[in-house]
Amino acid sequence: MRHFTIKAIIGALALAALPAASASAQEQGGSKWYFGLGGGYHSTHMRFSDIDEDVFPDNKNMGSGVFSLFVQGEFGREGNFAVRPQLSFLTRGGKLTGIYSNTLDYELEGIDDIYYRLRSRYIDIRVPLIYQFGKQSSTVRPYLFVAPVLGFATAGNIMLIEEDADGTVGGYKTDISDANMASTYFAGQVGAGVKFAIPVASDRCWLGIEASYEFGLTDTYGSKEKDSEANDLAQLFNRNYKIDGSRKFGGFEVQAVLSVPFSIFKKKQQPAPEPALQPVAAAPAPEPQPEEKPCYTLDEIIDLMAKNESIEGKTICAVDAITFDFSKSTIKPESYAYLDKLATTLIRSNRRIEVKGHTDNVGSEDFNMNLSRERAEAVVQYLVKKGVDRNKLTYSYYGMSRPLTTNDTEEGRAMNRRVEFTILNNF
Repeated sequence: MRHFTIKAIIGALALAALPAASASAQEQGGSKWYFGLGGGYHSTHMRFSDIDEDVFPDNKNMGSGVFSLFVQGEFGREGNFAVRPQLSFLTRGGKLTGIYSNTLDYELEGIDDIYYRLRSRYIDIRVPLIYQFGKQSSTVRPYLFVAPVLGFATAGNIMLIEEDADGTVGGYKTDISDANMASTYFAGQVGAGVKFAIPVASDRCWLGIEASYEFGLTDTYGSKEKDSEANDLAQLFNRNYKIDGSRKFGGFEVQAVLSVPFSIFKKKQQPAPEPALQPVAAAPAPEPQPEEKPCYTLDEIIDLMAKNESIEGKTICAVDAITFDFSKSTIKPESYAYLDKLATTLIRSNRRIEVKGHTDNVGSEDFNMNLSRERAEAVVQYLVKKGVDRNKLTYSYYGMSRPLTTNDTEEGRAMNRRVEFTILNNF
């Protein structure tokens, strides 16, 4: 086998990192990019196409830790489609035990065990293609994936050992490069997982758990093993045996993965400095005008209607009156009384209103824009169910772009995640 060179490792790292280089540019086009890591357990089974079970009666799996580094891009309106180029580090192999136990009397011969063991460390390039269920605003998202796997054998050994009852050990241990094991490995992987949102200061991280099955597609015997008549099973320990058939790997893997969005490293934009004021000549004081309130309560609007005063263009702010489940568009039951009162007012009048959805700045711009739209739609649907003519209702949504006050405090964020109602002309 050719030794896995440092140049090949660097090439593999570059291939997996390519999508990250353009992450910022592509995120502006509607995609969402993450970097992350994973860790778990991989169990490998050696599948032989031609093996004498009388000679090799027991084929055991080999367990190994697996560690992964990756970048992930999500695409589509709700981020349902994703691709995750990654590098994974693990060990593959297996163990054939009880060799000749069906034809030899181990106890009579004083043998504890005769076994063949293969351990080979790999660096994999994997590119899972992922379909995620649910919406971007969901806090739990299950997913399915398929992936091609290209593995590079970096180090390891092959052992053929006889352990005797008296404590003596015979046999040999050979580096996989001397055994000429195939230096590359190609496989397919299918799996499923579920991930959970973790809110952070400006966005959301995701913690997931996934399980997969890997089926090897290429023979792991090297050309020297297959072509040279080096060994003979009758002389098991002289390294001279002839290989027939193929040896492929397969196995299960379980990993926990953590994805961190690139957006959390974006610097907050600082407001532009106020221009310096230039001295100007004093102007005559304007005539005092009645002050127009930026926001009214529903009761104030009802009072103005009772006095036949104009309410067109005025805004009702329901800062505390309408609340939703965290990061969802589900209206909480304590909001029903307020919405029922609003519905009764609209049914009795001929006014049209515009429902406006707003959020605070916790989460990405795309996430908050979608959330404000879904919440505005939910309010419209509730009012229609209560008997309001759908033609009296329209809605708009602004995400976190129109805060009432600062987002630096919990009180300020509570005021900014609100629903407003602007009164339009007569229906």
